[in-house]
Amino acid sequence: MPGEYMTIDDAAKFLNMSAEAVRLLAEKGISSTDENGKLMVKAEAIREWLHRGIRDFSPAQLKLLERDYSEQVTRVAPLLDPKCIKMRLTGVSKTGVIGELVDVLVTHGGVDPKHRSKVLAAVIERERMCSTALADGVAIPHPREPLTGIIKKPRLVLGLSWKGIDLEALDGQLTHVVVLLCTPRIDMHLQILARLTKLLSSVKLRVNMCRAPDEQGAIDVFDAYEKQTLGA
Repeated sequence: MPGEYMTIDDAAKFLNMSAEAVRLLAEKGISSTDENGKLMVKAEAIREWLHRGIRDFSPAQLKLLERDYSEQVTRVAPLLDPKCIKMRLTGVSKTGVIGELVDVLVTHGGVDPKHRSKVLAAVIERERMCSTALADGVAIPHPREPLTGIIKKPRLVLGLSWKGIDLEALDGQLTHVVVLLCTPRIDMHLQILARLTKLLSSVKLRVNMCRAPDEQGAIDVFDAYEKQTLGA
């Protein structure tokens, strides 16, 4: 079970990652224990830690995380759709912003309206565990578990706020860039999360996205920075 300690090999199978990548994460501070000379880790702890620590990974380490996935998501920019971007978020609370982004996901992101309440509840449940608002004005809310059976491919909804919103960030600062991340599989989630967190750690990128004249302009800014930083 994901909440229990697993061997490196079992955790790798659960996360659809290479054993080498899981071992790297364990060495970087993931909750682990040594049982009869064998390293044991919590797969769920890996997912939680990624939200806080993956921004410090080098491009080479990100490649390691992505290397063995059966269906690689090599770039994030192509997943951004102008119809799934809110240039000016109107929500003033965490639940308000999440609801606003979920509504966009239902209207333009290919999610059946009958699943709206389920998706919203899943994202809010994840927030109750720990805020997905990271440091430096970035939040990446997502359901606790993949939306298997609800979506067939990764969906992103981007929300921007020049003024900033209090989403209970880890550093206590206001959030300016919010990306609702929904995927049908755990491995896809980790790939996209890795790239998003790394890219959005750039102050220049965040500012230029908020200053973009329109939705396509925000995508163009992100696309150019992703190509420059992590390659095509």
